Amino acid sequence: MISAKLIKSLEKKGFSLEFPYYGSLEDEIIEILKEENPRLNASFVVLLNGEFDYKMVSKKLSKAQKKQFDKSIAICNKIYNKEKISNKLSKIIKSNKIKIKFSESELMEYYSVFKESLLSFGQKEQKNIENQSKLRLKLNMNKDLQVLFSPAKIRIIEKIFNHKALTNTELKYYYKAISNINKAVLNSALQDYLKIIELTKKKKC
Repeated sequence: MISAKLIKSLEKKGFSLEFPYYGSLEDEIIEILKEENPRLNASFVVLLNGEFDYKMVSKKLSKAQKKQFDKSIAICNKIYNKEKISNKLSKIIKSNKIKIKFSESELMEYYSVFKESLLSFGQKEQKNIENQSKLRLKLNMNKDLQVLFSPAKIRIIEKIFNHKALTNTELKYYYKAISNINKAVLNSALQDYLKIIELTKKKKC
């Protein structure tokens, strides 16, 4: 089995391995419990707010694994209730008469994973928003470029932007047909003038 340390190291360097997904949440729960790893057990805090068949999972566990599963359910239920996260753990606890105690340190370990997952999710959401904003800016910029330049001119502009060398013909064409438009667009006085035109037009409309 490939070690988690190696996988993480490769991912940081841009290499990722494709692994098959679990067929169901029940399969994932069982796999975690069979590892019998306390740190891994804390991952239940990001799983048990989903739909799963408690009885089906329990039948496939040893006595010790089932005890750990019940403890994880009790801990997650406390965290979810405190954080007002929708779940069905209270119903599972009641219908299966789960009565098990857990320590404050166990609760805090699960809570730590919960907070880390929220932070990670928030960072991913922020990155998605930033990527979407960049995409919208690029789309808007492309529309503006198409207003000012023909496709042939845009191709030359993109070559320059990407630090690609122009042929002699392209270079001559740039100075003849593109450079003057660039200078006009960059003229701050012209920009201010056009802003006034736009604002005056909007007021009259």
